[in-house]
Amino acid sequence: MEAERLNQKYANAARSDEFGPWYVLDNAAMIFPVMSDRVATYLFRLAATLTEPVHLPSLSAALARIAPRFPYYMVDLHRGFFWNYLQPLNKTPSPVSDQRYPVQDFDVRKRGQFPFRVRTRGRRIALEMHHALSDGGGALIFFKTLLAQYFRYRGIESDPAPDIFDPDGTPHPEEYEDAYNRFFQSELPVPEARPNAFRIVSPLLPPYQFRVTTGILPVDKVKEVSKSFGVTVTELFCASIMDALQEIRASYPAWMRRRSGPMATLEVPINMRKIYPTRTMRNFSLYFMPSVDLRLGRYDFGELAELVHYRIKSESPEREIPRQMARNVGISRKRYVRLLPLGIKEVAMRAAYNSMGKRFMSGGVSNLGLLSLPEPLGSRVERMECLMPPSRVTCGNLGAVTWGDRIYANFGSLMKSREVERLAFKRLVSLGIPVRLECNMEDPI
Repeated sequence: MEAERLNQKYANAARSDEFGPWYVLDNAAMIFPVMSDRVATYLFRLAATLTEPVHLPSLSAALARIAPRFPYYMVDLHRGFFWNYLQPLNKTPSPVSDQRYPVQDFDVRKRGQFPFRVRTRGRRIALEMHHALSDGGGALIFFKTLLAQYFRYRGIESDPAPDIFDPDGTPHPEEYEDAYNRFFQSELPVPEARPNAFRIVSPLLPPYQFRVTTGILPVDKVKEVSKSFGVTVTELFCASIMDALQEIRASYPAWMRRRSGPMATLEVPINMRKIYPTRTMRNFSLYFMPSVDLRLGRYDFGELAELVHYRIKSESPEREIPRQMARNVGISRKRYVRLLPLGIKEVAMRAAYNSMGKRFMSGGVSNLGLLSLPEPLGSRVERMECLMPPSRVTCGNLGAVTWGDRIYANFGSLMKSREVERLAFKRLVSLGIPVRLECNMEDPI
């Protein structure tokens, strides 16, 4: 009972004092402002391409209309003595022009700036949100609500949907909560340390350039091939990236292989709202981390697919994954950590991330699965896409969405090397999956 009371205390992220209301960053969000800069922005992106050009006045009005329904997003980041925090921002967000390079040139610490932006160009509407604010689960509801309101102003109504909020509705108290703290279990053991991950060696693109390579795949063929290997679509994508990583590592001279990490390890987000009963609109994702040891010789694709499948299956969302919460929340609750000034915390968080966080990942795969909008809205959206945050140390970062009969798989990279994307898509083609490629560095904006 005492543990439950303490969890509820820490989970209450909406606070107020003599200076007014403010919000505590959720447990996952604490590190993102520390590690962010204008290139590695920690912005992720959701985008919709409509069947007709976007009407900017309607989009501006829609964004202003839904803003009061999401008060926990209408904030800016402030620096406190012990922690960063979010404070309500007394202005209305407005759309901005989309550019060739997404999720770039953004400083979340800039005062008076929302930790998200809505961008538009031609037929495209995009939401770019900082991870200090939420994850894909929360952002998707906000984005769908925006699209529904936009179409409403265009004279197109639809039936209500559970993942589209009523702009006149009142936020449920759980929408504000830090669900990591609410469901923290102090008695769980923390995860074991992982070996260093293999990452490719490549110079970076010039500042503020971000390459997006999009593979467009028929969903029926992808599912057919996935089923033939006994894996999910996400696991098939993971195996294709691991296959690319082993090819690249094998091409390196022996001295480079000896100096690189031995493991091909991918970070695969899991929406914890599917496991725990919460309506939180903050971050609430943890990660599967399938890996293979590349020192053990070459794996054929079937072996990789099988290894990924069983390693994800072994990381039970009910038993193994909550151990990540036990570690992350447990550290933040330690008295000596809470009492450290923010400047010292930032030094410690950077050191911990550099020594223990980014070293363990070769890349990531975030598959949002099948997305939909209620009719007649869905038939007015040609495609939906997602993009993972940019990283200077990993380039095998894939964001995938199924829309209609197509999967849109976006590789985003700050690196000049295109080998991960090239080899991963080449492998999928060799399995009989037709892939049509697009790239933002080659097509006119």
